[in-house]
Amino acid sequence: MRAMRRGKAHPSLTRFRLCKEFGWTPKQLNGQSAKTIEEFVVILNEMDHQTEEEVEKAKRGAQHVS
Repeated sequence: MRAMRRGKAHPSLTRFRLCKEFGWTPKQLNGQSAKTIEEFVVILNEMDHQTEEEVEKAKRGAQHVS
């Protein structure tokens, strides 16, 4: 999530995404340590970055085929 990487995501959006991506209930999320949450946000940001790179690479490849 670009907003998470920029540090501008609304906290409720971050909580929603963590629950969605890792299958936690809000109660389970609240039970996680701050360190775990920080690590998982880093993971999500890296996954988003890799996805963005793949999309850009595919766009560049499609432009060369046309």
